[in-house]
Amino acid sequence: MCIVRLYPESHGIVQNYMYDEARDDLFLMALHSNASHAHWWNDAEPVWVTAEKRDLKSAVYWWDGCQVLIQGKKPTKCEEYANYWVWGKVNKDTMNAMTETLDKFQKDSFRLGLVYYEAVDANGHFRGPGSEDRVRSLKDIDTILNNIQDEIAKRGMENQVNLIVVSDHGMTAIDGDAPKVINIEKSIDIKNIRLMLDRGAVSMILPVHGKEDKLYGDLKKANIQGLTVYKKNQIPDHYHFKKHKLVQPILLVADEGYVIKALSDPKKMKPYAERIFKGYHGYDPYKVKDMRTIFYARGPSFKKGFTSPPLEMVDHYNAICKAMGMVPLPNNGSWARTKELMTGNALRPETHVGPDKKPKSVKFNKNKSISSNKKKNVFKGKRKNSAHYNEGQQWNVIFASIFVVFIGRKLAQRNFFRI
Repeated sequence: MCIVRLYPESHGIVQNYMYDEARDDLFLMALHSNASHAHWWNDAEPVWVTAEKRDLKSAVYWWDGCQVLIQGKKPTKCEEYANYWVWGKVNKDTMNAMTETLDKFQKDSFRLGLVYYEAVDANGHFRGPGSEDRVRSLKDIDTILNNIQDEIAKRGMENQVNLIVVSDHGMTAIDGDAPKVINIEKSIDIKNIRLMLDRGAVSMILPVHGKEDKLYGDLKKANIQGLTVYKKNQIPDHYHFKKHKLVQPILLVADEGYVIKALSDPKKMKPYAERIFKGYHGYDPYKVKDMRTIFYARGPSFKKGFTSPPLEMVDHYNAICKAMGMVPLPNNGSWARTKELMTGNALRPETHVGPDKKPKSVKFNKNKSISSNKKKNVFKGKRKNSAHYNEGQQWNVIFASIFVVFIGRKLAQRNFFRI
């Protein structure tokens, strides 16, 4: 996700459900108390920790992990993750969080605000990516974003605030009437499985001790339609996944449109759930276009009306740091990709990591501005000053969770960002 500068095999959050055998501890996502155990989070430093270490205050709303003491730091303000399905006023609270962030910027006490909006993801899963409920949630966040831009203009803060809208993944529809379900229990002896983590597009399996080769061989021999089976050392390099200790010995990856079914034994399956959703993500983004998602930005640090070639998730970190005037930590993002979005006068980062290299610090030459491309803008009406990547026209990408990043600049630094 955009706040972390590293690939999963380095930052350690390798899946929604994880098992640490050395600690005999399960990570079961937000609302489960064990998801707040610090050891899950301490492999990497999220951007709010980097900011807080530099005495730059951050406000984080419903972004899981903000409640955890990571490398000795928490954001100055943290609203912990809340369950969308029992949250009766999510739109009102989201708008209030954004206006509260502007208040904090105006008092010059905060420099970073992060807001998570889950309605698009939740309705995409349960109702389907093309459902009326999901479309309504898109319209709701669109209204909220336009209202907050009006508020920024009303307060005369256009040259003081950068607004970034991103998502962590796309989503693809599953045929609810006739889903293509992969049931591995038809092909293997479940007694050889100690634990299976997650279902849907991707699952990890911890075999019973001494049964890894047997279980892997049975899965391969079954040649299950729509399923690819990997031993840990066979996982493709472009997943940036296999080197972390929390990746289990066997990985199952479904083809587009297929869904891996949960095991029938709840003691061996985390999470245990029989329901098949109408929308899923987690498929290979290099093969499944629906997994691609969005990056929209407007503000003094971003070029006007510019459309970028595709970014990777790890690229967002450099954009955030540069907009804050904060030197990033070594990271897996590409400054060569990120710099084309940015105006030329902002403070530049000093980091670069190639896609298959360990992080290291290097210095870059001064960024030279290039001509903007005049493409359709995600921001409605008069919203002209933005840089973005959009696969197709407005809202055509089936994206899910929405993350909104506010970046405030001190008034004394305004001249760095003149457009």
